[in-house]
Amino acid sequence: MPLRKTVLLLLAALLCMSTLAQAAQQEDMQFVDANGATGFYVDVASIAFADDNVVDARFAVIKAAQNRRYVYAARFDRQQHTYQLFSSLVQQYDTKEVLESKELNGAPLRYGLASPMKEIVDYIFQFKASEAAQTGTN
Repeated sequence: MPLRKTVLLLLAALLCMSTLAQAAQQEDMQFVDANGATGFYVDVASIAFADDNVVDARFAVIKAAQNRRYVYAARFDRQQHTYQLFSSLVQQYDTKEVLESKELNGAPLRYGLASPMKEIVDYIFQFKASEAAQTGTN
C-alpha cells in the first residue's frame, strides 16, 4: 500500500511539473517598458479580445534587484481605463521557481495616463493592429 501511494504522489508531481513547464514554454513575453530596474512585459500568446475595447492577457513585472517575476492574468478595458486581476504568480526570476500562486477576484481598478497599465494596454492594442496588418484582417 505505501508503494502505491508513493507512485501516485510521484505521478501527480510529474503532472504538475509538466503542466508548469508546458505553460512556460508556450508564453511569449514581449518587453513593454521599464522603470529603473523594473520591467513590464506582455505575454502576446495569451492575448484574447472579448470585444473592441476589452482584452484578457497575462503580463509580467520583473524586479531585477529583488530577483522576482510577478505574472498576472488580467482583463483590461481600454474604454473604461480599468484592469481586473484574476490570478498572480510570484517566481524567483533566475530559476522560475514558483514561490506563490493566488487566484484573485477583486473589482476592476482604474489606471491613469502615467500608469504602467496604460503602457501595457497600449502595447496590446498596437500588437493587435500590427498582427491585423500582417494578416490582412481587422
